[in-house]
Amino acid sequence: GRLLFMMKSVALLLLCLLAVGVLSERPRRKQLSTSDNDVVKATNFALEEIRKLTDSYRDMRVNAVLSAESARSAFADGTNYFLKLELQCTSVCAAPLSPASTCRRGNYKGVNEVIVFWKDDDHYDGIAIDEFPQMDGEYHPCTPSYKGSEKCNPAEHRTPEQAALFADEPRSEL
Repeated sequence: GRLLFMMKSVALLLLCLLAVGVLSERPRRKQLSTSDNDVVKATNFALEEIRKLTDSYRDMRVNAVLSAESARSAFADGTNYFLKLELQCTSVCAAPLSPASTCRRGNYKGVNEVIVFWKDDDHYDGIAIDEFPQMDGEYHPCTPSYKGSEKCNPAEHRTPEQAALFADEPRSEL
């Protein structure tokens, strides 16, 4: 009885260790050509998403795709594209700025690693980036982070829709 219990316990332990080893195995990455059609699409999606992060990145561009790999997602519901991108941008914080803009003027050129998440039901699900590109200049005067002496002219940095919200309306005296 006791020997059988110990044998079952050891067998269960080995089965658990095997399962943990299989489940914890990282999906293997496959090297891709940087000109591969799926890599080009993933790169374009990544750039669109990066540009949405802040007004500073509006003019961001990809100078080069330095490397590209793919792997099945950990949840087996899609493909992850691992891209090493050389990004470059010159930001002037041109109008219109979003109301809570963190636009920073200046230049950026650097290499960033980006993961693009592709789902099996045929859509991109998002990106992850190793670090946010940092512009080398000052914040725009119309941003909450600006500390300089230049004055903000909000009217120059609003969309037509935002400008309509702030239009001066004659007030009737009561």
